[in-house]
Amino acid sequence: MTVSFWRRLLFGLILLSLICFNYTPEAAANSIGKVERVVLVIVDRVNVDDYAGPGLTNIKNLAKRGAVGLLNNNTGAGIYPEHTYPTIGGGAHLVGVGEAFNGFNENEKVVDALAADEFIRRTGIKPPPGSVLQLAIGELIRTNKALPYPAVPGELGEALHQAGLKTAIIGNADTVDVHRRLATTITMDSRGLTDMGNVQESILAHEPTALGALRTKFDKVEEEFNLFRKKGAALIVIETGDITRIYEEKDKATDEAYAKQRSKSLAEIDKFVGQLAKQMDFSREMLMVVHPTPTDEAIKENKNLTPIIAVGPGFTPGALLTSGTTKRDGIVMNTDIAPTILKSLGLKAPVQMSGRPFLVSPLKLTENSLTYLQNLNQKLLVTYKARPPLQSAYVLLQIAVLFVALYGIFFKRHIAEVVKPFLLVVMAVPLAELLLPLIPQNNVAVTAILLIIVTLIIAGLAVVVNRKLGLDPFIFICVATAGVILGDVFNGSYLQKQSLLGYDPIVGARFYGIGNEYMGVLIGSVIVGTTAAIQYWPKWRKTLIVVSGLLYLLTIYAMAAPNLGTNVGGTIAIIAALLVTFLLLMGVRFKLRTVFMVMALVLVALISFIAFDLSRPPDLRSHIGTTASLILSSGPDQALQIIQRKWEMNMKLLRYTVWSRVLLMSIAMLALLFYRPRGVMEKIRIKYPFLFKGFIGVVTGALVAFTFNDSGVVAAATTMIFGAPPLAYLVLSEQTD
Repeated sequence: MTVSFWRRLLFGLILLSLICFNYTPEAAANSIGKVERVVLVIVDRVNVDDYAGPGLTNIKNLAKRGAVGLLNNNTGAGIYPEHTYPTIGGGAHLVGVGEAFNGFNENEKVVDALAADEFIRRTGIKPPPGSVLQLAIGELIRTNKALPYPAVPGELGEALHQAGLKTAIIGNADTVDVHRRLATTITMDSRGLTDMGNVQESILAHEPTALGALRTKFDKVEEEFNLFRKKGAALIVIETGDITRIYEEKDKATDEAYAKQRSKSLAEIDKFVGQLAKQMDFSREMLMVVHPTPTDEAIKENKNLTPIIAVGPGFTPGALLTSGTTKRDGIVMNTDIAPTILKSLGLKAPVQMSGRPFLVSPLKLTENSLTYLQNLNQKLLVTYKARPPLQSAYVLLQIAVLFVALYGIFFKRHIAEVVKPFLLVVMAVPLAELLLPLIPQNNVAVTAILLIIVTLIIAGLAVVVNRKLGLDPFIFICVATAGVILGDVFNGSYLQKQSLLGYDPIVGARFYGIGNEYMGVLIGSVIVGTTAAIQYWPKWRKTLIVVSGLLYLLTIYAMAAPNLGTNVGGTIAIIAALLVTFLLLMGVRFKLRTVFMVMALVLVALISFIAFDLSRPPDLRSHIGTTASLILSSGPDQALQIIQRKWEMNMKLLRYTVWSRVLLMSIAMLALLFYRPRGVMEKIRIKYPFLFKGFIGVVTGALVAFTFNDSGVVAAATTMIFGAPPLAYLVLSEQTD
């Protein structure tokens, strides 16, 4: 291959990078304003359903004065208070410890000594007078050092202290025999110190007839709040406590008594929040109402997301929250809270924080923002519940169809015409799942029925178009699938956000761009669709190869562009797969030198996208830019940890996910067909040379996707949806002929 050819290829990738540099997203979210003080009101164990009733009027009114969202409460372990609280304070997914319940004012007595003395025993640090101490700081640090990513307990408080700002904590969730002072993990610094606060019993009133026997004295809380304001606290966290107290004691009570006391406490907290809001100056202060942990009952129903409200400069009344982490209208992460607090106080978030500051979504609502969130949550729940059974059914269908196809190839050739439509059905499912969000669904059964109907329509159209127009069914299904995916990406991934094969904000593994499932589908469909078109329209072959090359560049851009949500492993896989396919279409014979040139071009393209993302403001960077920034600041060890984590996840998925069965079945089918029936693959290579080259590209994409993705098993399996079934279809067609 001439040097000029490689130069043209390199020029194409550079041109793609320049386009990426000059492309501006359609609508940018609005940034928040700067304030003198942030007040965080914690009301734990509250769910979205609590906002559906007539209560919480003051808190709901705050939603009209500020922006609201649904909060993903994932942590480094489960969704439990001992993990959710330190996660907020660390700005990363931390793991908590039970000992972290033990936060004390420095003058409180702990067993046989003052808390200050116990703190000195554990840390060697003499606490300042009036400070609040987190006695589990040592255990928290050790526990989170073991995580395969940066997670620093007390990072929020540390950043504030480094800037000379003060933190304060008020309240607790104690019961008579148990301390529950996890909120100290939000305000503490890396030494376990909060500047000022009141977490002791003086903030509580004894109420013998109530669950937990204690209640928060909200008049005392207001008094302390105003005191700490005067002392210049930049961050004040208020633990309301009562709902947690009642929840922890609910098993001792009747359901009626629990419900009545919970309702009463919610009303008292709502009244307090209303009073607090009246005292605040929202031109200079920010208020957030946060529910860190849903109830266990809600989690069992997959209602993991909780409401969050933010009021203050920049938070447009009645608008939705979003962030650079999620890029989803109305959805933010708990790791975003700490960076938001820091930004509102004019500070930069440390690189160890994985979250990003809140932004205000530009989406214009036609309904109340809380109503919108409740409807959004319901849609997410339907998709979340439907995904496991329907995906498992799809995997079983693929395996069954491929097995029957093999049986027909080896033993019963006369069943070819029966099997071939089912192979088209297998290929049509990803497109059907992508289109499904356009149709209203309110339960899993309806979703299943609609999926079957839409899939059959797509497969039926492919057959009809083939018979009436002579258009190969591969071309119809693959081009339609790739076209809808690309159109959806440039439209903000509206369909993928709600698709069964897309990503899920309840799980929170990915929120935007192309997920690993559709990354594989896109690789397979665009390669098979273009090579099939080149194969079946010989008169337009040269033109179609050029058009395919341009389409490949557009596809790479859609996968890699930071403003669309870069998928790093997907970028590597798609560049490798499309480049190999294009070179084969151009007649390049692969030698060792060619392989190295392909690897070099992939590396150049990836570095270009990373450099562009790093040039953008931290709040707007995608995952690839944030990861690169972390590696640059932390050193190569961080890169090795990321690689190790991704590989371990791949091995885990290979053992447990249903997609591994499809991948293994597809690989087994390809291996068998290369040897038996004898000569059939050679016939296909000779009769369909361009489509055969496409199959090589698909296999390349699957192998690279498996290697470079943390869920590479899934990506490789979805890529092979357009590898094994089409190949089986061609073999059956050849045997029939």
